[in-house]
Amino acid sequence: MLARLLSFAAVIFFSWSSTALAAPNFKAPYPCNQTYSYYHHSSEVRQALDFNAPYGTPVLASAAGYATRYYEAGGAGNYIVIDHGGGWKTYYFHLDSFSVANGTTVSQGQKIGVTGNTGNSFGAHIHYEQLLNGVGQVIYINGRSLAPYPSGSGVASLTSDNGCGGNPPPTGQYWVDTFANAPGYGSPTSTTQTGTLYAGTNYVFCKAWGREVRNGDSFNHWWLKTDLDVGPAGQWISAYYLSRWGNDEAKDNNGNVIPDCAPPAASKYWVDTFDNAPGYASPTSTTQTGTLNAGTNYVFCKAWGRQIGSGSSYNHWWLKTDLDTGPAGQWVSAYYLSRWGNDEAKDNNGAVIPDC
Repeated sequence: MLARLLSFAAVIFFSWSSTALAAPNFKAPYPCNQTYSYYHHSSEVRQALDFNAPYGTPVLASAAGYATRYYEAGGAGNYIVIDHGGGWKTYYFHLDSFSVANGTTVSQGQKIGVTGNTGNSFGAHIHYEQLLNGVGQVIYINGRSLAPYPSGSGVASLTSDNGCGGNPPPTGQYWVDTFANAPGYGSPTSTTQTGTLYAGTNYVFCKAWGREVRNGDSFNHWWLKTDLDVGPAGQWISAYYLSRWGNDEAKDNNGNVIPDCAPPAASKYWVDTFDNAPGYASPTSTTQTGTLNAGTNYVFCKAWGRQIGSGSSYNHWWLKTDLDTGPAGQWVSAYYLSRWGNDEAKDNNGAVIPDC
């Protein structure tokens, strides 16, 4: 009887151990389609690899887990440890800054920091490790070992598929390149800076129409919702700072149009309109798609666009709504509101209609 119990216990123990110690399918710690050389130098700790990613490169979680932030002045500098469960952890050293709060649960492909040169470092790079129960392991990416490690830079390189198709980053993130540090704001129309998104490859969630940002002949009215490198999450930067595409375009690095930010579910604001209002597909379109009849109507949100006016009365705000004649989700000018003044967009109770 005792022998059977011990045998049963052993089966349970080894079955649990096998499951608990299974390694995650680790991805490269930097964005999709970026390629960097890697090597292991003679004084390197454990089984670490250094990836020659330049300063400001986003550092991504190579698997989902629980992220903890640390600082070590004479060694790792700013660094993050992600606990993936089952005894597995990954280390990311020498970060210039953190992109997640301490104690955050992160998804594979989520930006956790920015490549830097903090601590005992010879230049900007990503120091990366995989550990099992505190012991450094030979690094595997997508189930493939990177051993034997080269001892010098430029000998071997790795192209990332972290965040590519088949391994999407957290739902609703779109990767874009920005050519300069972009100021962040609390809304697409705000002029009070709340922080900064560093130049490089960054994720954004969605877009909304707002005030124009211009330099010479280059301009953009689209604003992108994102998490800043310095400042709060859920802020806005101008699509003017995208390294690719043209005026009033907002696409990711693969050429996909970044979707509009959805208004909060079931958020309707009741307004009175003094006349039948022509509807349009966007706040800048000049091709009418239908009509919103005069009277009391609901709208969802507002965005800045072309001016509509008559005499001294005018309005740049546009209201997203469902037309009486024509398709849903179209835009009418706030000029047609029966109440309020120039460039105001409020509902019948005086509440400011939120930005889309």
